[in-house]
Amino acid sequence: MEILTLPLLTIGSALALRFRWAGLIAGILVVLLAFWQKPLLEPLLVLIAVIAVLNITSLALLNRFGTIYALPALMLLATVYAFYTNDLASLIVCFIVASVPTYVLVLISEELKPKTAVKYTTFMVTATILFVLGIVFIQLEMKVIGSVLLLVGLALEVGIAPFHEWVPDVFGEADPVVVAIIASLAKFVPFLIVFKVLSHTDAIPFLFIFALAVISMFVGNIGALTSNEPAKILAYSTVANMGYVISALAVVVNPSFIALAFAGAFIQLLANSVGKIGFFTALKEGANRLFTFMLAFSMIGVPPLLGFWGKFFILTALVKANLIILAVIFVINSVISVPYYVRLARLFDKGKGALASSIVLVCVLLSLLIYPTPIYESCLRLWG
Repeated sequence: MEILTLPLLTIGSALALRFRWAGLIAGILVVLLAFWQKPLLEPLLVLIAVIAVLNITSLALLNRFGTIYALPALMLLATVYAFYTNDLASLIVCFIVASVPTYVLVLISEELKPKTAVKYTTFMVTATILFVLGIVFIQLEMKVIGSVLLLVGLALEVGIAPFHEWVPDVFGEADPVVVAIIASLAKFVPFLIVFKVLSHTDAIPFLFIFALAVISMFVGNIGALTSNEPAKILAYSTVANMGYVISALAVVVNPSFIALAFAGAFIQLLANSVGKIGFFTALKEGANRLFTFMLAFSMIGVPPLLGFWGKFFILTALVKANLIILAVIFVINSVISVPYYVRLARLFDKGKGALASSIVLVCVLLSLLIYPTPIYESCLRLWG
């Protein structure tokens, strides 16, 4: 695959300096080639590819140089590799390749203050160092220390409280299109790697995972409730959603239900991605209020929308693994989120452009049409 995709990205990026749309075309072709000699109908990767296409297409709203279209495509390649390898060195490379393009995307946001750009880069570099050290320590049989370092690296990378300091600033200042990528495609690889590593480790820091999940859910939801700016509401809702996802990670203490837990985590990441792409596109260009309400209902977890299935699978896994206290806290936080999502949906009116309206519409359709059974069956094969 790399024989075709990496040169195509390079050529497309070079041509994009003169022909802007060459970068977009190359990026989408790379998405298609990412499945070369891979199961084309593998639901997990197909759905991530859809997220990547939405991210790549939304970059057209920036009206910037065409080389940036290669960045989400590169992140997709890292995600595909991460699913198909268990080699720790390869997983570290996938983590870095999925993370570094976000540095570039953040730095091209003209509205971003230099202080915030430095903060984001510092947090991401620190996350990478801790992530790599965690895997190294686990390999050296220092499993508890390694697992904690790995989890702190994950928390810094994806914005899990109390390591979420960069999230409100970057989400509030960076271009909404850039933030949509950071809040969607960039989240899959870190969680996938942590699931893979901890599921093969017999020293799980359960109390630390529990604390991260509870703190992130409450900090995110309370922060969103008390925020007035749409971007800040979306920032704190992302912190809360990362808390929901890491709740699923607690199930690794009972390997019997890890496929169910990962299915819930994946669907929740997918629902978060669809919701954030839709909302941030609406924040940049406006959107039909019916669409934003549909996205809000999905994020709340109204059945049978996508967000409901993510929460349902995670909650079921928690109950089956006898993690009842965490399950109760999970439900409480889901209820807390209702008012601010409804308030957020009301802040939008009509869309300003056909491209932005189409992106938001696709996000709504994904929230309506994705059915969880194929995802769960894929997770059973992945963890079988």
